[in-house]
Amino acid sequence: MQALLTTSQSFLLLDTDSGAAHVLDRGRGLYYGIAHHGDHLYVAARRRLVSSSVAQEQERGEILRFDRQLRARGTLEAPFPLRDLHEIAWHEGKLYATCSFDNLIAVYDGRRWEQWFPLGERDAGDANHFNSFLFENGRVWILAHNRGPSELMAFSLDERRLVERVQLGNCGHNVWREDGQLFSCSSADSVILGERGFSLATGGFPRGVAFDAASRCVGVSALSERKERDLSSGQVLVFARDWSPRHAIDLADEGLVLDLQVLPPGFGLGAPSLLARWLGRPPARARRQFALVAGGAGQPAADAVRL
Repeated sequence: MQALLTTSQSFLLLDTDSGAAHVLDRGRGLYYGIAHHGDHLYVAARRRLVSSSVAQEQERGEILRFDRQLRARGTLEAPFPLRDLHEIAWHEGKLYATCSFDNLIAVYDGRRWEQWFPLGERDAGDANHFNSFLFENGRVWILAHNRGPSELMAFSLDERRLVERVQLGNCGHNVWREDGQLFSCSSADSVILGERGFSLATGGFPRGVAFDAASRCVGVSALSERKERDLSSGQVLVFARDWSPRHAIDLADEGLVLDLQVLPPGFGLGAPSLLARWLGRPPARARRQFALVAGGAGQPAADAVRL
């Protein structure tokens, strides 16, 4: 899989078979959500690290834009602070961005920005830590992390009215649906959960998922103290479509692993990048590293691609 990946330090293009990566952007603080719309990719950048001495109240995030050759092509900035940016998504011509610090969703229609407070409390602060989206059937599911037992909240897009709630996970991230079942990363419990009982242990702090027709990838961050997170070493776990483990790619000193997305068709490097770097060796030289449990049944340990 050719995957786009964000970490505390970088926006990367990663070949999940070989472990080869190209650094597409660095130096804008922590990078998070990735979205695709038309001829561009959009990436959330906080312009501040988790370990920064700058107070989070002063954070002013931005949305970076990249063309089909993965070259930076300017930024989007809202007239209000985008603080603690998490997932972003384009849907029906609008950009949605989770701003967890203010418990709001920023919405941009190509001309103007607006603030949407899903639960109607403008001054609630980071009460729910909204961080992820799923758009389907005229609804948007928003994941409320809650710094504990998490909840998926479905809102009608036409009225922005809360219409359904599902309890799922603990300090959750990401939400998607397969075969009618909602899934999420229960990050604090180191598992991926489905609402009908699916459970797969990942170790660490799972966050960020990407699937194509042949494989699945899950980002896993190291469990570490807050001040150490920006220089910690995470992993991308690679699975077959049936969740049988293949290998892991170590991301040395990249900090937290935040988001993953399959590279959209028609996008790619226009020329070999001078910033290319190897984050791992081919799987043939890998060693055994971690074990997984899927649906309660034991699975063999997966190979690990190490730096």
